[in-house]
Amino acid sequence: MQNKQTRGFAALTLALCALLPAASQGADSTAASLTRIEAETLLLRAREKQLEVQSSIITRQNEIAAKQAMGAALSQPVVVGDPVVRAVEGLGDTLYATLELADGSVAEVQVGSVLAGGMRIVSIRNNEVVASAPGRKRVRLSGYTQQVNAFNPAAPAPGLPAAVPGQRSAR
Repeated sequence: MQNKQTRGFAALTLALCALLPAASQGADSTAASLTRIEAETLLLRAREKQLEVQSSIITRQNEIAAKQAMGAALSQPVVVGDPVVRAVEGLGDTLYATLELADGSVAEVQVGSVLAGGMRIVSIRNNEVVASAPGRKRVRLSGYTQQVNAFNPAAPAPGLPAAVPGQRSAR
């Protein structure tokens, strides 16, 4: 009887030994699987971060392009013959512009007004008046600047102190 028990015990031990490499192999495959999943997760996170950075770069480039376009529009040279903005007046969204035309006449305009040369007023804001002329793009009308070309002998020379009338100079 002990012989049968010994044989049963030996068979059981042999069966367990046969199962141990399979269990160990299962643990190894689980560890490898977890390592692979972790590596894939890191790659996906890195790709996500890369896409965020690319999106940020594109957003900044668009902001820069918009600012450059605005700067180009603001620094647009004055076209001889275009009206010149003398004043912008009004309340809220209802604004009117006073324009000096090429012939020296003055005109009060609002959005939608059409000037003598076919130029239409597109928008009026506190700091700009935009118009479109037939056959041309929209143009930002320049502001009025008074140019003094006449010689004024009473004006002091640049860099010299102005003499005050009735005051003697110290000698």
